[in-house]
Amino acid sequence: MGSIGKWFPPLCGVIAVVLGVVVTILIGQGQDATKKTAEEIVNHYKDNDTKETIGALMIGFAGVFTLYFSGWLRRVLRDAEGPDGILSSVVFGAGVVFATGAAIGGSIHLALPDLADDISPIALQAINGIDFDMFMFFPVGLGTLALASGISIVRHGAFAKWVGWFGIVAWVLFFTPGFFVAFVLVPLWILIVSVIGISRAGAGGAAPATA
Repeated sequence: MGSIGKWFPPLCGVIAVVLGVVVTILIGQGQDATKKTAEEIVNHYKDNDTKETIGALMIGFAGVFTLYFSGWLRRVLRDAEGPDGILSSVVFGAGVVFATGAAIGGSIHLALPDLADDISPIALQAINGIDFDMFMFFPVGLGTLALASGISIVRHGAFAKWVGWFGIVAWVLFFTPGFFVAFVLVPLWILIVSVIGISRAGAGGAAPATA
């Protein structure tokens, strides 16, 4: 049980990213209400009821595993920061923000296939419009997680410095014309940190790189 307790928390980061990829494959970016009629949107969710429902549920599960990952990452960063460090707390708070947004976003998306037969097409189109723009929890949650982690890593050395700079750069990209790249780099950063954590657990908790 003790061994599982060491490698499972960092593995949660990998699981969260994999779930995110599966969600993207299943439901993509959603249905753009500005380009489709209400009837087309209703028909889409009727015809794709199963995969849209599974995708919605997986959004919520991604939030759950992100919570475990961010809790583990907070501990790793706090060990390097010392008891007075606050960045590690910001990291866990960012994980909570993302998980909350994922729960809300998943619930909104779940309503679309669930209610496609029960409410008017205009009402479903309105819900779909909200669902389509439900993305701010990603940069606010995971973006802040990567930024705060990156600063902490560069300053205190919980991981190699390049890992810290990777997280910082990924966050900065959210505010550039290439912001869409950040939606790929931040999950990639999580994968890197997770793999390092799993590797350390397998090596018996090797000491982190020093600043």
